[in-house]
Amino acid sequence: MKLKNLLPLLFVFLLLTTLFSGCISLADNGTDVNDSSNSSQNASNTTPDNNSGNGSGNGSGNTSAGLENETKTCGICGEDLRPKTRVNVAAFNIQIFGASKSSNPEVMDVLAKTIRNYDIVGVQEIRDASGDSLPKLVDLINNGTDENGTPYNYDYVVSDRLGRSTSKEQYAYIYNKDKVYVASEPITYPEPDGTDPFEREPYMVTFRSNIGNFDALFILIHTKPDDAKNEIAELDRVVEYAKTIYVGQENYVIMGDFNADGSYFNESGSSDLKSDKYVWLITNDMVTTTKTNNTYDRIVITKSLEPYVTGNVGVYNYSAAYGLNPSQTTAVSDHYPVYVEFLAWVGEWGRMLFMRMSSGIVA
Repeated sequence: MKLKNLLPLLFVFLLLTTLFSGCISLADNGTDVNDSSNSSQNASNTTPDNNSGNGSGNGSGNTSAGLENETKTCGICGEDLRPKTRVNVAAFNIQIFGASKSSNPEVMDVLAKTIRNYDIVGVQEIRDASGDSLPKLVDLINNGTDENGTPYNYDYVVSDRLGRSTSKEQYAYIYNKDKVYVASEPITYPEPDGTDPFEREPYMVTFRSNIGNFDALFILIHTKPDDAKNEIAELDRVVEYAKTIYVGQENYVIMGDFNADGSYFNESGSSDLKSDKYVWLITNDMVTTTKTNNTYDRIVITKSLEPYVTGNVGVYNYSAAYGLNPSQTTAVSDHYPVYVEFLAWVGEWGRMLFMRMSSGIVA
């Protein structure tokens, strides 16, 4: 029988195998793409203790794949896994986040509820020399359960205090451990000798989804307004540097308060970060600030991540979501979070069928 006559039979066989063989467990424990001396994922499959997020840019908040990365897929098994195949990401400049703001219960409640909407949140403008405000916020985020009664399970990694002036700031990634894990050593971009392009050097780390094959290196930035044009252009060089450290990594998410509008940046002009390597997901018509009509905050991805973008991209207006008046809104921040939803698994069914065939699993 000719091959073309066998193809319909093969398709039917694969379809029936998928539908009626129930759930299988697939371990997605491939080789770490971040093949560098900074990666801590190649040697350990343990989960850190509850204090693991209290690092300062040296990776003490890392988790590893282990059983967290076990992927369950099924044909007809009574469980809808689709809600688990998304990774929601946001960047949020929490204006002057420190002791004063963290002592305001109403503000902290809005922040906690907002961050729970996402699996990875890049926080900027943390100004607290005591270091107490961020863990206080994460504790509040974890104080409760979701609509299914499951306790929240967030952790964080945080940078050193950065800035040329005495007014230092920190970056942090707050992340949902039930959805993603830290897959590389968090590092602060080391500016080349003799240069100082950034007021606050970008903070980068790799996240991977526990279910699926989503994997990306995140770069978080809060530019100095008056230098926004130059700092935004310099982010392309940060990506090129990261490729030499995170060998094999092609997926990048650059996000944060770019100050990419108004008198600081010609949002319709050219930039090294606007080459055909990148996609700007937060567009010029989106308002990301609470007091102006500017689009300061951005999420930019490399084109390799385009297949993962669901199209759910925008600005989260917490004022409208929680019925806040203007003074309550600005007490939280002068910025709204910007967000994007990624698929956790691109080619999910094709990959499942391939693994069934290659593993010799039959109905």
